[in-house]
Amino acid sequence: IYLLHYFYYHLNIDINYMKLTKKQQNSFKNNGYLVIKNFFSKEQCSKVIKIINQINKKKQINELDKDHPFSKINSKSKVIIFSKKKNFQINKIIKPKKILDIASKIKKTEMKEWFKKLYLKNAFDGDNEFYHQDYAYHFEKKAKNKDYLQLFVAFQNHTVNSGCLRVFKGSHKIGLIKHHSVMTRNGLSKLTPKSEVLKKIAKKYDLINLELKAGSCVFFDYLLLHGSSSNASEYDQIRMVYQMLAKNNTRDDNANKGVWKKR
Repeated sequence: IYLLHYFYYHLNIDINYMKLTKKQQNSFKNNGYLVIKNFFSKEQCSKVIKIINQINKKKQINELDKDHPFSKINSKSKVIIFSKKKNFQINKIIKPKKILDIASKIKKTEMKEWFKKLYLKNAFDGDNEFYHQDYAYHFEKKAKNKDYLQLFVAFQNHTVNSGCLRVFKGSHKIGLIKHHSVMTRNGLSKLTPKSEVLKKIAKKYDLINLELKAGSCVFFDYLLLHGSSSNASEYDQIRMVYQMLAKNNTRDDNANKGVWKKR
């Protein structure tokens, strides 16, 4: 036992993977998402935030990536995609094997990391996220919905005022909804259903505010309808999306290029 604890604390090796209870498995199946509290420690969150601050000091921000594009207001970056070096540093902190182990248990097939991004919903400036299903961006790329899974991580406390993640509980059962192209205030193309459709869905599926403490996360289905409001609080809200694909998937990267041209 002493040796096991030595390896865990001094060599930073995970000796136990988390077990999913039947209740957790049913939560994902019935609701389309699974919340796991304290998945990451306070220390892990602090380390990630430190790296984000380092990147922000050096990064030259594209106008389309600013909270206030083409303005004299100094803006922070909205999205961070890691360099190979920073990706390696982040992976040392978040331990992807632990994430992929849970993902594989949820999907009942071996999952792999596809990509990850950090979204910075900055205090008073952070924009809303249109309601959407992630699969709406990917159904033309030939992989099936069952091949995808997303992990949403809160590295700082997420509240209603700061624009926490909101989901229509159980909406993954509807199937793919028709989405329409819209433009953000940054001039970026996004997809969302019509508001009339969302109103009808809201009558059948509860809209849940997922207020998360730092270190908590949400695994969710690519068909789950979700979005968020703008950050109206004095607190920054750092979030990571960690996208996964089944190792044996049918995704067509050539089809992916065609979809981006269309958008």
